[in-house]
Order: sequence, then structure tokens, then C-alpha cells
Amino acid sequence: MHTARVGTGTRRRAPVPNGPTAEVLVPAGAFEQVAVLHVELPPGAALPEHDHGASQIALIPVAGTVELGHDGKSRTLSAGSVAHIATGERVTLANPGTEPASLMVVASPPEFAGRLESWPEA
Repeated sequence: MHTARVGTGTRRRAPVPNGPTAEVLVPAGAFEQVAVLHVELPPGAALPEHDHGASQIALIPVAGTVELGHDGKSRTLSAGSVAHIATGERVTLANPGTEPASLMVVASPPEFAGRLESWPEA
């Protein structure tokens, strides 16, 4: 068993202007099948089009609103929503609101969480 608390780990900032921060709660090495991250997007923050490598992603907003872009379409997600991003799908992510957005991200397999190690500490 593994337990973690949001806000107690190392936060890393995406290497883009006004980028989101991420904290790995369940690291890639903890379990064979899954990693869990907490992501915060400041107002106006965005991630350009990207993929998640070998990982499938479950994106679960817990506060605020985010816009998830895929194939030229944008979907608004807020608390109570869940989005699944399949392996190889390229997406964008943005916070169009005036408040921070907070998301839980589940990656399976967990390789994507390891990619965040290259992000600088926030």
C-alpha cells in the first residue's frame, strides 16, 4: 500500500511560460500499472499539443475549469468530469478561467510520470 498527501511532495513546473505545476503522488516506480499526479494550472496557463508516451491518461478535474483540446475540438471539463486520453492521442490543455484549476491525473502504465522528472522544480 502507498499513501500520499497533495502538497507534501516536490512540485515541478512545465517548461513553458506560465506553465502548470505537477506533483507526483504515486511515482512510476511504486506500482507496475499506475502513477497518480496532482496538476495545478494557474489562470491563463496552457500546455501546447503533446502526448503522454506509452501511458493512457484519466484526467479528473477537482477545482476550476480546463479546456481539453483534441482533433480541433475543445471540451470543457470541471469538477465531476472525467476524460480518458488514449495512448498516442495528442491533446492541448488550458485554464481559461480566472481561478486556478486543479486536476488529478492517473497514468497507466506509469511511464508518463517519469517524464515529469525533467521539469524544473517549481
